[in-house]
Amino acid sequence: MKRKLAISIGAAAAVLAAGGGVAALTWPSQTPAALDFVEPTAAAVPAAAPAPSSAPELPNAPVRTAIKKVDLTGQVDLPQQATQRFSMLSVSWTDPKAAPKGTVQVRTRSAATGAWTGWQSLGVAEEAADRPDEKARVRGRTEPLWAGPSNGVAARILGASVTGLPAGLRLNLIDPDARPTGGTGGGMLAEPTPSAPASTTPATPTATTPAATTTPAGTPTTTPTTTPPATSTGTPAPTTTTGPVIAKAALPPIVTRAQWGADETTVRAPASVATEGVKLVWVHHSGFGNNYTCAQSASVIRGIMANDIAEGFDDIGYNFIVDKCGTLYEGRKGSATKAVIGAHTAGFNTATAGVALLGDYTSIKPYDTPVRTISQVAAARLTAYGFDPATTTQLTEGLDGYKWPKGSLVTFPRIAGHKDGAQSAAGYLTECPGDMFYPLLGVIRGKAALPGLAVKSVAGTVSSGTTYVRNTATVTWTLSGGNVNRFNVLRDGAVVATVAGTARSATVPVTPGAHTIAVRAIHAAGVNYDTSAAVKIFSDVTAPTFPSAPSVVLRTGTASTTSVPVAVTYRAADNVRVTALAGKSTSPTAANLAPTSTTWNSAVRPNVSLTYTLTARDLSGNSRATTVTRKITQVAETSAGRAGTWSTRSGTAYLGGKALASGAKNAKLSWTFNGRSAALTFARATTTGAAYVYVDGVKVATIDTKAAATAYRQTLFVRNLPAKVHTVSVVVAGTSGRPTVIVDGMTYAN
Repeated sequence: MKRKLAISIGAAAAVLAAGGGVAALTWPSQTPAALDFVEPTAAAVPAAAPAPSSAPELPNAPVRTAIKKVDLTGQVDLPQQATQRFSMLSVSWTDPKAAPKGTVQVRTRSAATGAWTGWQSLGVAEEAADRPDEKARVRGRTEPLWAGPSNGVAARILGASVTGLPAGLRLNLIDPDARPTGGTGGGMLAEPTPSAPASTTPATPTATTPAATTTPAGTPTTTPTTTPPATSTGTPAPTTTTGPVIAKAALPPIVTRAQWGADETTVRAPASVATEGVKLVWVHHSGFGNNYTCAQSASVIRGIMANDIAEGFDDIGYNFIVDKCGTLYEGRKGSATKAVIGAHTAGFNTATAGVALLGDYTSIKPYDTPVRTISQVAAARLTAYGFDPATTTQLTEGLDGYKWPKGSLVTFPRIAGHKDGAQSAAGYLTECPGDMFYPLLGVIRGKAALPGLAVKSVAGTVSSGTTYVRNTATVTWTLSGGNVNRFNVLRDGAVVATVAGTARSATVPVTPGAHTIAVRAIHAAGVNYDTSAAVKIFSDVTAPTFPSAPSVVLRTGTASTTSVPVAVTYRAADNVRVTALAGKSTSPTAANLAPTSTTWNSAVRPNVSLTYTLTARDLSGNSRATTVTRKITQVAETSAGRAGTWSTRSGTAYLGGKALASGAKNAKLSWTFNGRSAALTFARATTTGAAYVYVDGVKVATIDTKAAATAYRQTLFVRNLPAKVHTVSVVVAGTSGRPTVIVDGMTYAN
């Protein structure tokens, strides 16, 4: 239905009057006893499963919906009046054919800010009910208006006279969040979360649908599939079919009536169930605007239900409601598991389901999430009865006065817009589901016919939502049902590969740079398709580099005749990012290095040539290795040139079992070698002293060998040098009180 919601407060009275060209609603100073204020107790809310991501606000007992039905009679003026709290309002009259000869307008006052809105026009709502008993009770009415929490109202009818006003004119003010004022308490309690529905899988039908007689404008001409035989339960009886087996789609998580606070005590009659099952899904928008929040959705739906019942409906008219966050709500009771006949598309309510998106989509486009939810609902309800959402079906026109004579068989797509079923000889009678929503019905049909299509993965490395590949992309996808002819793989929106309908993966070429990959499923009928959400990929075929060649240098630490501390220095780079770096040498064998590291500390066996290999890998799996070969040579202190007095120290703790010690100031040891890195090793104690280090005759360091505890084979001096012949010398400093220096060898890298 094209609707605007109005929430009425349980408050004031109003009177309709006309004078000149304007009829206005006026509020008496006292509330008449006959205003029929309804305030039933809400049904208990059961425990619930985890909520959908949109997390709607849900009621918890006790919550009530309060309606004030205000007779509108003979006053000339309706000034702005304070009222009790309300959120939705509408205007109605007795005879649906006797709409006011003018424009009904209202304005409301915000309960939060005290600000008044401008005048807002209420359009006349089209017919919705068509079951005889329900249709006989339904009044003429405007579209309701969702005003949000309000505490003031004014109304008028432009362009009307008293003689042109319909009988039974009244204003409905609705408060969907009223609380009890005594007895069992009140106030907002903790809110439950919506639960997933029970299984909704009726048996599979098969009987053949009759040939089409008439088809609405713009309707595809696909041959109808099957129609189930009638049964007493409303569930089609299973029989054998020669057509393809229709996989049953699951209904998405649903907020039940108990959870959104439906007042079951106000329902006028039990739901009627169509024996044919659900042959078609009508898509609607509520039409009341878009200023509600998703936390208010339950309140809005309680308002719709209260307004519908106040105007003569058996129950809320829609079978399902979806809010703009994509949360699904149960509408008319039983619709989730049965072919319940609703009141939403007059003449074609039987054997159909009506799903409404809350909001007005005449000039704005709905979000993708609710569109997806609606497609899931359509898929679940149609496939539950064995119907392929991609096909067409026939319905029998149930009312006179429309484009098709009563009793005509009319062909529709299985998923149709309200306007398709509401036509006169002159054209559409409503814009529902809205000019910006109606073109998306093709998307909904495709998603419903091919449910669950999604890219599962693209082979590669995922980082920050992008998958990195080389020159090909292997994509895999899932599909939970549907009769598929083929799949197209799309790169940047263009088809680059086509595979059979049984396939669930494909490999496509990609050029270097950023791309998107998506999968499109083509229905066997050839007219419906669904396209998965696109995933981002980046193709990179450039391997990492090492802008700085690796080098092997000595480092400080404890040395032995089998292990010398070394450091391999390097720098890896990539056009995107280095993600892995590994080092490998003869001893030790391997090391995993941080991608951004520049130093690999290791310990290696001296006096043998070793090859060090560094391998860098990027996000796309490109890799590059670089190597460097070096020999670490350990030179005994006894081979050094000596000056001054030195004595030999023996013991297994020294390198080679010996060391040289001297306490004579300026005593000197010198080594000459051809290399690029040099290190000096000492024994340390609490009584050892300092020494000077000279490289090629230049003093470069002072080393104090004193330590808190005795330590042997300690490399205390390291210097990186140009690759050539060098001389390194140790000169005793003669430290007062602790002059002795114990030298345990020199090490160099070639």
